[in-house]
Amino acid sequence: MLAMDLVERLRSLSPAAANLVMGRALPLIIPLAGGLGIRVEEVGDRRAVATLPLKYRTKNHVGSVYFGAQMTLAELTMGLLLFKLFPPGPYGMLVKRVEADFLAKAKGKLRAVCELPPDVAAELARVETSADGKAEAWVPVTLTTREGEVTTVRFLAAVKKFNEG
Repeated sequence: MLAMDLVERLRSLSPAAANLVMGRALPLIIPLAGGLGIRVEEVGDRRAVATLPLKYRTKNHVGSVYFGAQMTLAELTMGLLLFKLFPPGPYGMLVKRVEADFLAKAKGKLRAVCELPPDVAAELARVETSADGKAEAWVPVTLTTREGEVTTVRFLAAVKKFNEG
Protein backbone atom coordinates (compact mmCIF):
# COMPACT_ATOMS: atom_id res chain seq x y z
CA MET A 1 0.00 0.00 0.00
CA LEU A 2 1.49 3.30 -1.08
CA ALA A 3 0.37 5.26 2.00
CA MET A 4 1.99 2.79 4.39
CA ASP A 5 5.20 2.87 2.32
CA LEU A 6 5.30 6.67 2.56
CA VAL A 7 4.74 6.58 6.32
CA GLU A 8 7.58 4.06 6.70
CA ARG A 9 9.93 6.26 4.67
CA LEU A 10 8.97 9.21 6.83
CA ARG A 11 9.50 7.05 9.95
CA SER A 12 13.15 6.51 8.94
CA LEU A 13 13.61 10.31 8.97
CA SER A 14 11.39 11.18 11.93
CA PRO A 15 9.37 8.68 13.94
CA ALA A 16 7.42 11.50 15.60
CA ALA A 17 6.41 12.97 12.22
CA ALA A 18 5.38 9.53 10.96
CA ASN A 19 3.20 9.01 14.04
CA LEU A 20 1.60 12.43 13.54
CA VAL A 21 0.84 11.70 9.87
CA MET A 22 -0.58 8.27 10.74
CA GLY A 23 -2.78 9.79 13.44
CA ARG A 24 -4.10 12.42 11.06
CA ALA A 25 -4.71 9.81 8.35
CA LEU A 26 -6.67 7.43 10.61
CA PRO A 27 -10.06 9.11 10.06
CA LEU A 28 -9.50 8.96 6.29
CA ILE A 29 -8.55 5.27 6.41
CA ILE A 30 -11.15 4.32 9.03
CA PRO A 31 -13.96 6.91 9.10
CA LEU A 32 -15.33 5.56 12.40
CA ALA A 33 -12.19 6.90 14.09
CA GLY A 34 -12.95 10.47 12.97
CA GLY A 35 -13.70 12.81 15.84
CA LEU A 36 -12.53 10.46 18.57
CA GLY A 37 -9.17 12.22 18.94
CA ILE A 38 -7.05 9.09 18.70
CA ARG A 39 -3.36 9.95 18.60
CA VAL A 40 -0.70 7.55 17.36
CA GLU A 41 2.28 7.68 19.72
CA GLU A 42 4.45 4.80 18.50
CA VAL A 43 4.50 2.07 15.86
CA GLY A 44 7.45 -0.31 15.84
CA ASP A 45 8.14 -3.90 14.89
CA ARG A 46 6.86 -5.33 18.17
CA ARG A 47 4.91 -2.49 19.80
CA ALA A 48 2.28 0.12 18.98
CA VAL A 49 0.90 2.80 21.29
CA ALA A 50 -2.05 5.14 20.78
CA THR A 51 -4.11 7.41 23.06
CA LEU A 52 -7.72 8.50 23.31
CA PRO A 53 -8.90 11.52 25.27
CA LEU A 54 -11.91 11.50 27.57
CA LYS A 55 -14.14 14.14 25.98
CA TYR A 56 -17.75 14.71 25.00
CA ARG A 57 -17.64 12.30 22.03
CA THR A 58 -15.96 9.49 23.96
CA LYS A 59 -17.69 9.86 27.35
CA ASN A 60 -20.67 7.74 28.40
CA HIS A 61 -23.50 8.59 30.82
CA VAL A 62 -21.43 7.60 33.90
CA GLY A 63 -18.46 9.79 32.99
CA SER A 64 -16.11 7.14 31.67
CA VAL A 65 -14.99 6.15 28.17
CA TYR A 66 -17.62 4.35 26.09
CA PHE A 67 -17.09 0.65 25.50
CA GLY A 68 -17.15 1.26 21.73
CA ALA A 69 -14.50 3.97 21.95
CA GLN A 70 -12.28 1.69 24.07
CA MET A 71 -12.61 -1.15 21.58
CA THR A 72 -11.96 1.18 18.64
CA LEU A 73 -8.76 2.40 20.30
CA ALA A 74 -7.65 -1.16 21.12
CA GLU A 75 -8.38 -2.51 17.64
CA LEU A 76 -6.71 0.41 15.85
CA THR A 77 -3.60 0.05 18.00
CA MET A 78 -3.39 -3.68 17.27
CA GLY A 79 -4.14 -3.03 13.58
CA LEU A 80 -1.36 -0.45 13.24
CA LEU A 81 1.17 -2.95 14.54
CA LEU A 82 -0.05 -5.81 12.37
CA PHE A 83 -0.32 -3.61 9.26
CA LYS A 84 3.31 -2.59 9.80
CA LEU A 85 4.36 -6.24 9.98
CA PHE A 86 1.94 -7.49 7.29
CA PRO A 87 1.22 -4.60 4.90
CA PRO A 88 -2.14 -4.52 3.10
CA GLY A 89 -1.77 -5.72 -0.46
CA PRO A 90 0.51 -8.71 -0.02
CA TYR A 91 -1.41 -9.59 3.15
CA GLY A 92 -4.92 -9.45 4.51
CA MET A 93 -5.75 -9.26 8.20
CA LEU A 94 -8.99 -9.51 10.12
CA VAL A 95 -10.22 -10.03 13.64
CA LYS A 96 -11.99 -13.34 14.24
CA ARG A 97 -12.78 -12.97 17.93
CA VAL A 98 -12.42 -10.48 20.80
CA GLU A 99 -12.21 -10.96 24.55
CA ALA A 100 -12.14 -8.04 26.99
CA ASP A 101 -11.89 -7.69 30.74
CA PHE A 102 -12.97 -4.40 32.25
CA LEU A 103 -11.05 -3.87 35.48
CA ALA A 104 -12.01 -0.27 36.29
CA LYS A 105 -13.83 2.71 34.81
CA ALA A 106 -11.77 4.60 32.25
CA LYS A 107 -12.13 8.06 33.78
CA GLY A 108 -9.35 9.80 31.91
CA LYS A 109 -7.20 9.76 28.84
CA LEU A 110 -6.66 6.17 27.71
CA ARG A 111 -3.33 4.78 26.54
CA ALA A 112 -3.44 1.58 24.48
CA VAL A 113 -0.33 -0.56 24.23
CA CYS A 114 -0.10 -3.54 21.91
CA GLU A 115 3.10 -5.53 22.40
CA LEU A 116 3.67 -8.78 20.56
CA PRO A 117 5.12 -11.44 22.85
CA PRO A 118 7.75 -13.57 21.04
CA ASP A 119 5.46 -16.61 20.82
CA VAL A 120 2.66 -14.54 19.27
CA ALA A 121 5.05 -12.95 16.76
CA ALA A 122 6.35 -16.41 15.83
CA GLU A 123 2.84 -17.79 15.38
CA LEU A 124 1.85 -14.92 13.08
CA ALA A 125 5.11 -15.24 11.13
CA ARG A 126 3.97 -18.74 10.17
CA VAL A 127 1.93 -17.00 7.46
CA GLU A 128 5.14 -17.10 5.39
CA THR A 129 5.59 -20.87 5.57
CA SER A 130 2.15 -22.38 6.12
CA ALA A 131 0.74 -24.43 3.26
CA ASP A 132 -2.45 -22.37 3.11
CA GLY A 133 -0.71 -19.00 3.59
CA LYS A 134 -2.62 -18.34 6.81
CA ALA A 135 -1.78 -17.80 10.45
CA GLU A 136 -3.67 -16.68 13.51
CA ALA A 137 -2.87 -15.81 17.10
CA TRP A 138 -4.27 -14.00 20.12
CA VAL A 139 -2.86 -10.46 20.20
CA PRO A 140 -3.02 -8.61 23.55
CA VAL A 141 -3.76 -4.92 24.05
CA THR A 142 -3.76 -3.16 27.42
CA LEU A 143 -5.64 0.08 28.08
CA THR A 144 -4.49 2.24 30.98
CA THR A 145 -5.15 5.65 32.50
CA ARG A 146 -2.91 7.56 34.90
CA GLU A 147 -4.54 5.60 37.70
CA GLY A 148 -3.58 2.25 36.17
CA GLU A 149 -4.89 -0.59 34.05
CA VAL A 150 -8.57 -0.39 33.15
CA THR A 151 -9.13 -2.86 30.32
CA THR A 152 -7.32 -5.82 28.84
CA VAL A 153 -8.28 -6.99 25.38
CA ARG A 154 -7.28 -10.00 23.31
CA PHE A 155 -7.92 -10.15 19.58
CA LEU A 156 -7.79 -13.40 17.65
CA ALA A 157 -6.11 -11.97 14.57
CA ALA A 158 -5.94 -13.91 11.32
CA VAL A 159 -3.36 -13.03 8.68
CA LYS A 160 -3.39 -14.32 5.11
CA LYS A 161 -0.66 -14.01 2.50
CA PHE A 162 -1.99 -13.51 -1.00
CA ASN A 163 -0.41 -15.19 -3.98
CA GLU A 164 1.70 -12.89 -6.08
CA GLY A 165 1.03 -13.00 -9.76
